[in-house]
Amino acid sequence: MAESQLSPVRKGAMKRDRRDLVGLAYVAPVMLVLLVVLILPAIFAVYYSLLELQSVRPIGFAGLDNYRRVFSDPQMVEVVLRTLGFAVVTVALTLTVALAVAVFLDRLTTGRATFVQILVILPWVISTIVGALLFRWFFVTDISPGVYFLSLVGIHVKPLTDPTLAMMTLILVAMWRTLGFAVLLLLAGIKAVPAEFYEAAKIDGATSRQQFRLITLPMIKTPLTITTVVLTMSNLNNVEAPLVTTGGGPGDATQILPLTIYQQAFTHFDFSGGAALAAVALLLNVGLVFAYLRLAKWSV
Repeated sequence: MAESQLSPVRKGAMKRDRRDLVGLAYVAPVMLVLLVVLILPAIFAVYYSLLELQSVRPIGFAGLDNYRRVFSDPQMVEVVLRTLGFAVVTVALTLTVALAVAVFLDRLTTGRATFVQILVILPWVISTIVGALLFRWFFVTDISPGVYFLSLVGIHVKPLTDPTLAMMTLILVAMWRTLGFAVLLLLAGIKAVPAEFYEAAKIDGATSRQQFRLITLPMIKTPLTITTVVLTMSNLNNVEAPLVTTGGGPGDATQILPLTIYQQAFTHFDFSGGAALAAVALLLNVGLVFAYLRLAKWSV
């Protein structure tokens, strides 16, 4: 049957089908990359966590023995709790600082705002390893410029030898690394808020704080939620910062789950145990993301 003889309803359905196919063609390359880079490795990690491995060669089915073995270590529960605390505190601090910086940038002129944005985004665009090494060299080591300048004003600190300072340093490294991403995403959301809303609020006598609470925050709920989810996943999988900055020390003060997975697989060559911990990290990622979306009750 010729297309001209079809009913208007049928023509509309065919157009929608063609539009959907075109949309799928556009997103197919991205979905393929996600499948190869993210989804398949996650599936293989769960699969290998159920096997008994000799080096990387499966020699039998282990079931849940790998999970029982790695979690029989009493320190593993502390590692998981420390990881959750690290992620929650880092995300909260990063969002707070990023939101303040984004509001500040929104009020600057174009030239000044561009200069500040470049400074903020630099830690995000450089290599994570390089960024962590620079942070360690400038702020953390005993002969670093940061420690030296603090000693000049009578503040004598050694972050790598104090458990509390070491964890604070790790949180600062992670926040410094991801701050630029959060600022740009939140700033884009703030820029998208119609100026008419603020003008109407000023006419009604709303203060700047009330405008921020009643207009800005509700209007940027989508970028705020996306930023929270991305930062959570980034910090739950952050192995470079603790590996380069603190090495998990002093003692086990900064030993978090991603670093433990790395050491289990590539230092102790326990690939089945590392796969089991990676599967647990996957569940933590998915669980916390759903918890954020559920608690916020904000549609993305």
